[in-house]
Amino acid sequence: MKIWLILQTILFESASLYLLGLDQLSTLGWLGYAINHAISTASFTLFCWLVLPMKYKSPVIPAMAFIFVIAFSMPVIGMLGLTLIFLIALYFPKKKTDKGWKRSEILELPLNTDIFEGERYGTSALKDILLFNPSEERRLIAVNACRFLPQREAMPLLKLALTDKVDDVRLLAYAAIEKIEFAINQKIDELNSDLKNYDAYYQISTLYWELCYLGIADGPLKQHYLTQAKQYLLKAEEIQPTAPAQLKLGRVLLELQDYPNAIHYLQQASQNGLLLRQVAPYLAEAAFATGNYQSIKPMLNSLPTAAGENLDEIKEYWSREAY
Repeated sequence: MKIWLILQTILFESASLYLLGLDQLSTLGWLGYAINHAISTASFTLFCWLVLPMKYKSPVIPAMAFIFVIAFSMPVIGMLGLTLIFLIALYFPKKKTDKGWKRSEILELPLNTDIFEGERYGTSALKDILLFNPSEERRLIAVNACRFLPQREAMPLLKLALTDKVDDVRLLAYAAIEKIEFAINQKIDELNSDLKNYDAYYQISTLYWELCYLGIADGPLKQHYLTQAKQYLLKAEEIQPTAPAQLKLGRVLLELQDYPNAIHYLQQASQNGLLLRQVAPYLAEAAFATGNYQSIKPMLNSLPTAAGENLDEIKEYWSREAY
């Protein structure tokens, strides 16, 4: 049947071309051309549909209509183009790959800071190693690599390593944390030896706050560090009231759960030049802790709303609880 359709297509298309090539073509001649061309196109369409793979044959009417319209609207050229396309698609298909995966190199963790690249060895990768890697050696290298991260990113990983079942991993993590704490306390001792101005008091308070903020201290020791930070900030405030010191003092008092004084100093910081969006999260926290829910809404409106902001979850929680 396919051979008969090919011969029929060639015969009727040749007849239509013969009529089209006449010098003067009457109305009857144009009608004959249209009939012959339509029959050849219909034969070509049926032939193409028969040779198509089953998945391309349905739906039948749209598939055949597409072929017919292309072939009828472009005599000869349409048929030749479709034939070429079908031949290439059917007999020279895209090569299929059996593998759905590709082997990649095993990245070695760096042993010194000169070759450390944060984008390749980020906190997520190190966290996965500490949590799931069965190799003790790899976990030890991961803890060692944490030394080259910023302290704020390294501390959660080091504290996670303290829960490791292997003693060597825990001891290395403890040593790294102790080294950070010792360096901060050493700076505090150096500054305490020369307490003369606002800057010295403010820097010492910042270091005590850092010990708490990084999560190095817990329990009574954290309370002690917060109390020390409060005292040094109050002394700095006596020497020279500034918005940054008042903001930090407000945050320290929030941690100490002294909410009235925290609100006082946060408001002072706002009045002394800080933007509302810098102070609003802490004022909202104090208002939420004291049950003053009515004042939370305007503060929430001043918080950053950019996509990916860390405050989004807090805003959602406060909104749900307050309203």
